[in-house]
Amino acid sequence: MRKFVLILVFMLICSGFTPIVNGAVKGTIVGPVADKPQDKGALVIVGGALDPNNEEIYDAFLNLAMEYRETTLDTVKIAIVPTASASPYSSANSYKQDFVHYGVQEDHITILPIAVSDDDDTEDIDESLWADNGMSEELASTISDYDAVWFVGGNQLLYTETLLTDLGEDGPVLREIRSIYESGAVLGGSSAGAAIMSDTMIGAGTSLGALNDGVTYTDNYDDPKDNRVFLTQGLGFFDVGVVDQHFIERGRFGRLIVAASHEQDELAFGVDENTAMVVRNADKTITAIGESGVMIFDFENAIKEKDTRFSMSDIKVSYIEKGDVFHLDTKTFDIIENRDTTKGYEYYTPNPMTTDIFVAGALPKVLTYDLVDNEAKEAKALGFEMKNDVQGNGFIFTFRETDETEGYWGKIDGVETYAALNVMMDISPMDIKLSFKKQRNGK
Repeated sequence: MRKFVLILVFMLICSGFTPIVNGAVKGTIVGPVADKPQDKGALVIVGGALDPNNEEIYDAFLNLAMEYRETTLDTVKIAIVPTASASPYSSANSYKQDFVHYGVQEDHITILPIAVSDDDDTEDIDESLWADNGMSEELASTISDYDAVWFVGGNQLLYTETLLTDLGEDGPVLREIRSIYESGAVLGGSSAGAAIMSDTMIGAGTSLGALNDGVTYTDNYDDPKDNRVFLTQGLGFFDVGVVDQHFIERGRFGRLIVAASHEQDELAFGVDENTAMVVRNADKTITAIGESGVMIFDFENAIKEKDTRFSMSDIKVSYIEKGDVFHLDTKTFDIIENRDTTKGYEYYTPNPMTTDIFVAGALPKVLTYDLVDNEAKEAKALGFEMKNDVQGNGFIFTFRETDETEGYWGKIDGVETYAALNVMMDISPMDIKLSFKKQRNGK
């Protein structure tokens, strides 16, 4: 793994924040998760950049589709919603060909005519004329024919624009999609198609922008000067907590933490690229499959400081991948058998501080190489930006092992795989001042 070493000399002026330890007994049953009735259906939430060759994710989606009405690949029916894409037909047709490749009959796959952009690749069709079709009762009446619905990537705001009424309620097509989902159908989507899944949807923003400046309810996607996390209404298929995508690759955990804290969600989830979070409502489980992993943030005992830039202690962080399972009702994990515990067998010795926690791949590296598979019991990381040549601000992230922390390591087909469970994280703001020492001879 790449080690991130800060070569500039700087002085950190921390906010004086001291982590507050919550001594309350931690229960195993999560009130809002365990008590809230769940739908019967399932979700395959993909963090973007889905590789057509990712057989594991496609198989998971299709197997869940077949379970709904005990169909087969020869009879299963899929609807594809192309709305978010700037090239709606081309994007949906690409997924259609993928499903055909994995065994679905081509005439059993329908691209639903709901879009706001005209696809340049279709000369005879103006897809922008489909903008109002989410309100069509005629189209809605066809949804019950399908065992699965797939949402393509693009601009997630176009889904809410076309599928929700002006009052923010389900339009006819969304109403029927929700109906089959509650009956047991599977819904899936990648990137924008993943962002829409939760009640609260993240529409834009960066991690540092969110931590420094907070939340906005105004679309700031095209404003390069406004990096606050933009929160808006999602479609609410997943009612447990906020979901974010492209998560590890784009270092988005800062904005997810701010969003979840603002919405007072107990749990939040980040799904990396070419990876899926498979939600089975019937047994209240989440399974991580695909190339990378899923991050789970638990705020049950987290404490947020007031009157300061974002500062929070005792956030419980877990990282799972390759078939690991998280139980929503008990907050426990089932770890795949290919791994062994790292406890007492830690391979690494303390590593230098990670100086850019938001760079691609940094967060799982800190949790695994720097902590659960390391003799160190604590790892620190920085996330910051410079305002000028000598001053900047950012945050210090402290990751701590507790008695509940567990680590697991193994290899699958020669490739390392980890799980890091129940790591405590504290976030405190910092300011940066750089000082430069003159060399001899005035240099």
